Amino acid sequence: MKQPLQVFAMRSAAQAESLSSFRNFLIIAPETMADSHAITQPDERVTKLAHHLNLDGYAYVLRSNQQQMEDDPSGVRFMPLRETLPSFGVMTAVIVINDPAWAARAAAAYPDADIFLLQLT
Repeated sequence: MKQPLQVFAMRSAAQAESLSSFRNFLIIAPETMADSHAITQPDERVTKLAHHLNLDGYAYVLRSNQQQMEDDPSGVRFMPLRETLPSFGVMTAVIVINDPAWAARAAAAYPDADIFLLQLT
């Protein structure tokens, strides 16, 4: 797996972290993954990453192949990816899978969060 590329880093979320241990993490897995024949492996890695992030806060995963909102037993919330990104209070970090355009949209929607572009193949 390639290293994540941090494309936007305002770090206001990091300053808020010192005031509270409450952290929100968002993973955006756009349509390009859902249309792939190799959807299983990246989707498993996204889920594993979400479970890891959930140990330090609340992890949300937006996926284009997700039909409705659901929580898995570990507490990760999976949601459908829509044109408008959801509103969550303070977002600590957003990880976008394989899509620079979605990374830019996330930066606009969550100006205080760190935005990472993670290239999964």
